[in-house]
Formats: sequence, structure tokens, C-alpha cells
Amino acid sequence: MKDNLFNVNKIRIEISFKSFDELRKTLSFYQRNKLYKINIPCKNSLKKDFLLKSIKIAKNEFPIIDIIPHFSILHEFQKNRINTQDSFINFMKAVKYYGCKKVLLVSGSQKRSTLDSVSALYLLKDNSLFFNQDISIGVAFNPYLPPYLFDEELLRLQKKLQSGLVSSIWLQFGTDYKLLRSRMEILSNMISVINNNNQKISEISLFGSILIPSKQFIARFKYRPWKGVYCSNEFLQSEEFAQKIIKNLLKTYKKNKICPLIETNISTDEHLKKLINIFNL
Repeated sequence: MKDNLFNVNKIRIEISFKSFDELRKTLSFYQRNKLYKINIPCKNSLKKDFLLKSIKIAKNEFPIIDIIPHFSILHEFQKNRINTQDSFINFMKAVKYYGCKKVLLVSGSQKRSTLDSVSALYLLKDNSLFFNQDISIGVAFNPYLPPYLFDEELLRLQKKLQSGLVSSIWLQFGTDYKLLRSRMEILSNMISVINNNNQKISEISLFGSILIPSKQFIARFKYRPWKGVYCSNEFLQSEEFAQKIIKNLLKTYKKNKICPLIETNISTDEHLKKLINIFNL
């Protein structure tokens, strides 16, 4: 009998869609399969009014599904820093009203010089929106950066955590699970220090991105790598090698109490079957 690395019903899955009908179809599939933990990203055309209306539909028509929406400063930028910060506050108020408990705040692949996730959090520190602690913010972190960039990433994360508004850290995808293990020791020590000095957040949850490998994904990534995503040559060698690396990555997640966030499209029974197989040892 095989052991499960993770229960597929307890992980999170990121969805993407281009219409409200596609959103409803996707969420109906998840509800049928008891997949109740969903993230809605903020990217491409999925932003601004379309994103907010999608969250409203998801919460009203599928109340059993736990939605965590994303807010990207890059994609939601409104001419200047002040307008964008106001837009972020209004976004937080709206999704809180719809019933969301968490929002993932990201700067985006190209950081704005006038506003990023660090400065946005600093501007929110004393906002009454967070006085009751019934909504909190998650932030992104890339543990796979080379040393000269990783030190800066750590400093940025420390500043985010010191805001007292952050309840979750979301790890970028990467394939060097051995490097992740050593970086998790550094991250755990930082979280312990922050927790001891800040009573606002009782516990910081960890989430980690997972991409389910396929021949198509590997070919696309070789042709056009994603900025900030570090995939080894071994991972890109074949789907079989890639799946072995993903299993080792998942073992590292489990050991460090990191909940997987599946960023690959999971919208059919075949997709779901492949996902479950990867979670089996």
C-alpha cells in the first residue's frame, strides 16, 4: 500500500480562466472532487474589475470553497503610488466583505520603483482594516536565488514580517530541493525571532509552489524560461526525471510543514489522476 505525501483535498490549487462561465465550470469540477482550497491569481487579463467580480461570483455561488485571491502591484498599478495603494486598500475591503480571510500580495515580476510589497505593507501598518485580525496578508519569497540576491530577498522578507500584517509566506517554485532544505533553516530561524517579538500574528503558515511536469511544459520552459524560476538541467531532461525531483521537493515540503500550491492547470479527471499519482510515494 502506498503512502501519501499529501492529501490532495488539503492542498491549494491555483486556477486561471478567461470568462465567468469558465470560472464556474472550473469551480464546479473542484466542488465535485472535494477540492475546496483555491487561489485566484492576479495576472494577464485576470485583474481589476474582472478579478473582483470573479471573487464575488466564487464566494457567492461556491461558498464551501476557500478562496485566497492575489493582488499584484505590477498588474493593478493605477498611474501612481497613491492611487495604487488606495486600490489595494479597496481591494482588501471588498474581498473581506465577500468572505475571504487571506490575500496574497506580490510585487510582480517587474517591481515598480514607487511601490512594492514592502512599502505597501508599511503604508498599511496602522490601518483599521486589520484591527480585528479577521483578514491577513501573505507574501512571496524565493528561496532559490543565488547568494548575492538571496541576502536581499531575506532582508525584504524581514521587513514584510515586521509589519505585523503577514500571516503566510509563499515560496516560489524551484527544483533544487537540497538548497531549499538549507534555506529553510535560515527562514525558520527568522520566523522564530519575528514571532517572539510580535504578538499580532500567532503563527506564520508556509506554502510552496509546485508545477506538475509534462513534456509540453519542459519544452516551453527550455524555449522561454520564467523569470525568477530556477529549474535544473536534470529537471528539464525528461518528464520522468522531473517527476522524481518533484517528489523529493514534496518530501522537503512535508518535513518543513509547507502546504503545496499547485500552479499547473488541474481541470479534468486526467489532470487530477496525474496529480494524485505524484502525491503517492
